[in-house]
Amino acid sequence: MRKQYKVIVQTLEDDKITKESTVIQDAILAPENCLDFALGIDQHMKLIHGVQDHVLNEKLLCLSEQQRNCPKCPGRLVKRGKQESVFHDIFSDHKVTFVRMRCADCDYEAPCTTRSQFGCIQSGDLQKVQSELGSKHSFREAQDILSIFSGRSRGINNHDRIKQVTEKMGDALYALNTQEQKMAAINQASELILNVDGGHVKTTENQRSIEAIASVVYRPESLVPNEKGTRNQLIGKHCAASVKDDHQREIVTATTIAAIKEGLGPQTHITALCDGASNCWNVAQSLEPHCKSITYILDWFHVAMKMENIALPSTLKSKFMRVKWHLWRGNTGNALARLNQLIGLSTNKKAKEKLKAFYTYIVNNANKIIDYRARKKAGLVFTSNLAECTVESLINQRCKGKQHMRWTRAGLNPVLQLRAAIHSCGEWNAKWKSALLNAIAA
Repeated sequence: MRKQYKVIVQTLEDDKITKESTVIQDAILAPENCLDFALGIDQHMKLIHGVQDHVLNEKLLCLSEQQRNCPKCPGRLVKRGKQESVFHDIFSDHKVTFVRMRCADCDYEAPCTTRSQFGCIQSGDLQKVQSELGSKHSFREAQDILSIFSGRSRGINNHDRIKQVTEKMGDALYALNTQEQKMAAINQASELILNVDGGHVKTTENQRSIEAIASVVYRPESLVPNEKGTRNQLIGKHCAASVKDDHQREIVTATTIAAIKEGLGPQTHITALCDGASNCWNVAQSLEPHCKSITYILDWFHVAMKMENIALPSTLKSKFMRVKWHLWRGNTGNALARLNQLIGLSTNKKAKEKLKAFYTYIVNNANKIIDYRARKKAGLVFTSNLAECTVESLINQRCKGKQHMRWTRAGLNPVLQLRAAIHSCGEWNAKWKSALLNAIAA
């Protein structure tokens, strides 16, 4: 007995079938292996394409039936033939048919292509996927990933198109964030944690690198412990990032918005952890007018990392560990005295220069060094390394993964806006549709 299956898509009006078309018809055979058991990617794509094709053209017929009155004059729109246009969804490419509608009195013609009617030739879901992948991978890698899941290479998913969509979505997200500053309202938090950090990215501009600044704001109760030896999990946070050379206006505005969304108010105390750079402290200090008080802490993670990068002979290592011991307990004066001794004892020019740079680093941030040991015992935050690293998650994973990668500020900033939204809990899913529509309208 010969078996077949048939997939049919139908149009119904008042429960009566008015149109139908066969999408797939094929034989049903006993499978010999896992390759034969499933439909296969070609059949999957054929199924998606056939159903989508039918529905898209039916929706365009509904659109033409609604377009009766001329928007320019009192006249009526009448049919004037048909017009083919292209449309691309996540897995399928289509040629759809518009009914051309024209006014007999003033010659106004209604939009008759997907671009003129909807502002683009891609579905919203495809642009969402493209921008997400573009923010997480290089544009060529994103192209390859989409080709794998589509089962073929598609022109709509070329790396230039993904770059364009990513940049438009990123710019639209920043515009939305700016508008939200006045509207954001949330239960006021008694305390917030702010991490601000900077990362250098190679550039095509007339300099070796450009600095991107990233910030993360969260409530202390959002930091949930994980298994020992792994970083804790942040179940609620808002992120901000910028690489603009605008005297920090964008990163300050974005950080303020992120803090407001987390509950920043006049009675909020902020604990600000920074890497020690003055531009990062400036971002934290910009929140002073909006809160009750701020405790500034030099991030212990960065102190420890700087010390690890100083190579000393074994005869001096124990003395250097005493510097760390004093810093861990907040004894800045003793730490500086020990450092000064080490600088005098060191005979290696490179090590001496690093010790001098570290000495300057401690002097510049002396009023931000606290008793880290006491804070740890009290269960209070003292380092950004308790949770995912700000710069690592927002900047380095995407922007420094390939040594040959070079960025401009204009190209990098939209990617950072997307990454900040995706890493902010609930932010991307809540805003991508509005960002998409704004990007199309721009």
